[in-house]
Amino acid sequence: MEWLPKGETVIVQGVKIDGGMIYVGVRNRPGDSDRPQNALINQSLPVSGTARDPSGASMSYWPSYSEIEPRARRTYLEWLASERDDAEIGIGYVFLYFYGLEYRLFIEQAEAEFEEIIVEVRRLLSVYGGNNSFRSYAERLLDAAGFLTTKIDQRPPVAPPSYSLFEMPYDVRAYLGRKLLDGEILDADDALLWIVSSPAVQLRTPAIRCFDELRALWNVRFSKRFPNGLKVKPPKKKLSLDYQAASGRFNASISGKGDALPDVGALTAPINKLSGLLADCTSELDSYSRLLGRSPEAKGTIDAAALLPADLMEAPSANPLKEFAAKIALRLSERKSGWMPVRTLLEAIELEVPPSAKIPAATLNKLGALLDKLGLGFEPDRRLGSLPPGPDDIVVLFEAKGGVIDADGDSYRAAKTITEICALAAGADGEIAQEEIEHLKSEILSVPGLSVDERQRLFAYAKALCRNVPRHQPILKKLSKADEGTRETIARSAIDAVLADGRVETAEVKYIEQLFRSLGFPPEDAYAALHRGAAGSDEPIAVRPAAPESGAPVSPPPEAKSAQAASINHKKIERITKETAQVAGLLSEIFASEEEAIVQTPPRTANNGSLRFEGLDQQHGELLGYLLVNGEQSRPSFENESRRLQLLPDGAIETINEWGFDVIGEPILDVEADICILSDLVDEIRTLEKR
Repeated sequence: MEWLPKGETVIVQGVKIDGGMIYVGVRNRPGDSDRPQNALINQSLPVSGTARDPSGASMSYWPSYSEIEPRARRTYLEWLASERDDAEIGIGYVFLYFYGLEYRLFIEQAEAEFEEIIVEVRRLLSVYGGNNSFRSYAERLLDAAGFLTTKIDQRPPVAPPSYSLFEMPYDVRAYLGRKLLDGEILDADDALLWIVSSPAVQLRTPAIRCFDELRALWNVRFSKRFPNGLKVKPPKKKLSLDYQAASGRFNASISGKGDALPDVGALTAPINKLSGLLADCTSELDSYSRLLGRSPEAKGTIDAAALLPADLMEAPSANPLKEFAAKIALRLSERKSGWMPVRTLLEAIELEVPPSAKIPAATLNKLGALLDKLGLGFEPDRRLGSLPPGPDDIVVLFEAKGGVIDADGDSYRAAKTITEICALAAGADGEIAQEEIEHLKSEILSVPGLSVDERQRLFAYAKALCRNVPRHQPILKKLSKADEGTRETIARSAIDAVLADGRVETAEVKYIEQLFRSLGFPPEDAYAALHRGAAGSDEPIAVRPAAPESGAPVSPPPEAKSAQAASINHKKIERITKETAQVAGLLSEIFASEEEAIVQTPPRTANNGSLRFEGLDQQHGELLGYLLVNGEQSRPSFENESRRLQLLPDGAIETINEWGFDVIGEPILDVEADICILSDLVDEIRTLEKR
């Protein structure tokens, strides 16, 4: 019985075989049983001249060269003489060849040929791995070979298993056992290797499909949960390996470099400790995984990145979120905040820049969702009621702290209205000076009841308004065309805002003068109103239409410049807050009319318990329920139902999809042709329905 190394040639019954890696001879090795080894090719045995059995139908379950029919021998020899990769050949011939490889590896332990044999088994697995039986035996051989060849100080690849595990792979057990024996701390990758290699753990689809992202998220979360790493006490059981041959002819107790190491496969406590962390990380990738399942080409796009957990920004390894953050940082010259044209920002994150002057709401939603994950806020942000920017407008980016912005709260609405009024007035002459910007900040600081995050966002909004001066002019014209009652309310709100801190600065007089001119009121009325307010009067401010000026502008009365601050009237501030909240509604209509489409705001519902879907108002909830019950609807049918519920169809789609972003991380309506709920989200939406 002779082993022919790789590349050595032999001729058997007229068939020339060049590949080697086979046994030839007439009898077994000394000490073996009398029955010939299955893989031993006896050159004296007859071979058919023309008959063949390519399917191997004539062979038994455990074939042996000495026992198969001559036609099967002919077929086997010709397969050995080929590239040994005919996918149609009967799997019995592949096993017959495999029996020789496992004998050489585990019985003769030809260490110099270990790597060649392992490479050959992997090649066979790539061709014949579709056969479950062969795949199982081949993978067991590779696992056992790892025990012989593993470098126990080198971590095996951290990856999801390619097959169902019946036991933890030996190379993983040897590596982890060595670390435990030496008293070393397990890091995040060690812990992940352990849990994904455990037969007790079944990885869900998101963990397998998105393993790179899972690994990055795991590293962040593990470091927070175990800042000093994971210390595990080694078990008493020692690592050993018994290999049962595929041929059924031998069992081998194998000694390797893992001898005397503790067997981590005997431990369950670490798996129990880590399984919850793995489940949490996997669940947070559900939406991302669903998107890639539907559209694999979406990987690396903004749609996909916006669905990733924000914690990936802290991951040491590269990931889509960090890549987009780097692109934005490059445009900001590495600063954490700043401004840039919207067009530049969209190009940086690979979003299409529309040729028209209007950016689609869906594009702005994607932008907002991504920036949220990057820890960046931006203004103007339509999601918080600001006028959507155009492609050439300036957007202001800032490092958001993650605080809640109550955009519908009275204090925030009041402060935003003051910001808009003052910015419009300051830009009336077509340019805004630095001192005017500083005054805007002081106005924001003067409004009570705002959080730090709300003030930060309002500062950014003020800066955006000031940067986008050209857009002020048409808005100012529309302000001047508002009815007199509206203009008086705006003027009174601005005066009260200036006087809320109990004193009047020179710069504030200039702002009010500019605003009164924009509203069509004479500047002297502004001076009178400021004087009356500074003196402590809480009477309504009287304004009158401006008369054509024939000479120099009227200078403000000296008292207006030198008036001393009155004590702050808290009842007055409360009234200011209410009035500016009312003005916010008036201004929002003026701002929205510039794009000739008022964005619908879902009406507030006092009793959330009666809502069909939590977070979605009654009308939109009924519309979503209608689609849930009736399925796909034509555009006319959807529009009819929307109007019955007193909703604008396009606005309703936008509102429902925004709710979907908030609740499950992605839009839920498909509107490419007819209108329907995305099929893979129907069951999830049903679970969110209250009735």
